[in-house]
Amino acid sequence: MMRNGLRAAALFAAYGTIGFGGDYAAELLAQEPDVDDLEVRVVTEAEPIVDVVVDVRPEVFIDVQVRHSSECSYTEAREMTIRADGLSRLGIDAGSGELRVEGRHGVSDVVVTAVACASVEEWLDELTVTVDETADGIQLIAHYPERRGWRGRDNTARLDLTVLVPLGFAVDIDDSSGGIEVTGTGDLRIADSSGSISARGVNGSVSIDDSSGEVDIADVSGDVDVEDGSGGIRVVDVQGSVLLRDGSGGIEVSDVDQDVIVESDGSGSIDARRILGDFAVGRDGSGSIRYEDVGGLVDVPEDKRRRRRGGR
Repeated sequence: MMRNGLRAAALFAAYGTIGFGGDYAAELLAQEPDVDDLEVRVVTEAEPIVDVVVDVRPEVFIDVQVRHSSECSYTEAREMTIRADGLSRLGIDAGSGELRVEGRHGVSDVVVTAVACASVEEWLDELTVTVDETADGIQLIAHYPERRGWRGRDNTARLDLTVLVPLGFAVDIDDSSGGIEVTGTGDLRIADSSGSISARGVNGSVSIDDSSGEVDIADVSGDVDVEDGSGGIRVVDVQGSVLLRDGSGGIEVSDVDQDVIVESDGSGSIDARRILGDFAVGRDGSGSIRYEDVGGLVDVPEDKRRRRRGGR
């Protein structure tokens, strides 16, 4: 029987396709799959991707190619496709590593490509991804070696993920470290400890809680809400409103159809341009405040008003 909690390490090795139609998924490493015909995407360096149908057996999973790189002693590329019929949301618990999510027109499945990177060959087997079904979508969870003290300058274990989703698919991301790049999704939520974040072409709202790293947001049809510990924030071309809370780093906001509110800012300059609604700054530490072409009311701290440009 297929069971909840899909083990994707073996699936990645076989480049498989999984379909969700209820509460199921299989731990492919734990037992021989009872699937007669599984669509498998075979990847080689010399040839383009081709789709074949095979009778899945354990030996499919043993031929894993390991190659060396300048960053890691061992790397391994894997890919899988998850049928997403009737689903609308993707959750990603990414851990460490680079993450890229792209919503694309005409795509109906979720396609995940992972590059496992490790300084110890045995750790590649522990760099895995599980897939769970949620009420309205799927959840990808990255797993890392369960060893104390493996982290360090000479010890590396990470998963770099590229995820292709249907255009407008809602995405929730929890990430500890590494850069994040998102394009073409629906509602987007990101919780991140460190690393840069780029979000563009979002058909919905954007909510970001970031400890450190640059945040760059552009072309959003809904509202934008950002809480950032440190690092610059740039927000451009938003049809909704913008709410910002920033510890340190410069803030640039432009071309916003509704209000822009900087609730709090510890340090760094604030530059707002072409705001159709109101522009307000609450608590502000150090750094200048500049604004121009504000269509609504302007409310900034008294000691910063002498620095205004344009607006009201």
